[in-house]
Amino acid sequence: MAGALCDGQGRVLIAQRPAGKHLAGGWEFPGGKLDADEDRLAGLRRELAEELGVELVSARPLIKVRHDYPDRSVLLDVWLVDAFTGEPRGLDGQALAWVPVDELPSHDLLPADRPIVTALRLPPLAAAAASREEIERLARGPACAILWRCRSAGDALEARALVREVQASGHRVFIVGRGLETAMAAEAADAAGTLVAAVDFTPTAGRLAGAFTASGEAALRAAKAGADFIVIAPACGPLSAPALESLCAYANVPLYSAWHAGTANLAAAWQLGAQGLALGPFTAQAR
Repeated sequence: MAGALCDGQGRVLIAQRPAGKHLAGGWEFPGGKLDADEDRLAGLRRELAEELGVELVSARPLIKVRHDYPDRSVLLDVWLVDAFTGEPRGLDGQALAWVPVDELPSHDLLPADRPIVTALRLPPLAAAAASREEIERLARGPACAILWRCRSAGDALEARALVREVQASGHRVFIVGRGLETAMAAEAADAAGTLVAAVDFTPTAGRLAGAFTASGEAALRAAKAGADFIVIAPACGPLSAPALESLCAYANVPLYSAWHAGTANLAAAWQLGAQGLALGPFTAQAR
């Protein structure tokens, strides 16, 4: 179990592993092992009390991450903790630091924690936009990953000021397209990253790189190839709850379930392990 404790200033708490422990000196999200037959939320509450001296008030599932180290394998069940009482203290002698979410990638976090950073940087909702007017409309709503299919790098450059303004207010803009042109447009717009079809996916440096697909198999291949997040949009509509839960259990990256008409299923998607929902008709031609 691990908890990503958030304060009211857009910061997240990380802890440094003390000397004598596995991977000592590395930074991680606080937590520990779940006892046999222990409820997940109860285990998180116990761990935060033992390690930090705080009492959990409100939390929700964020992501599950499986990671293989040379000498062991770990499964991290990570929860977003948005309310707690008490002042966190390193009761195991560990150093603590409050870090702005977008500065987390520059810290020496353990390899297993890197997908958690991406999940924290992404909003719980995603929606497609075909124009700057639609970006502005979405920006007036809840925090959203805005999936913009812009026409060219020139069009993206003209929208640079708008994209920066929208992202400063808590949204994230991703350029949807194919190949090098998409990366160039993301650079021109100073967008958060790119979203390309899973069959075209190649890793890119410096910005988040997502993949969209219609099948779970392609989603897992893209995640293994280095995709930072996935949008899954099957041709027949949203995945069933068992299929979504199974895919989230093995993707190891944040995953949006597409084709949702509203936010009614958001809490259920979190419980199944998803990052959130992609709203409305998804027109990115998922493959």
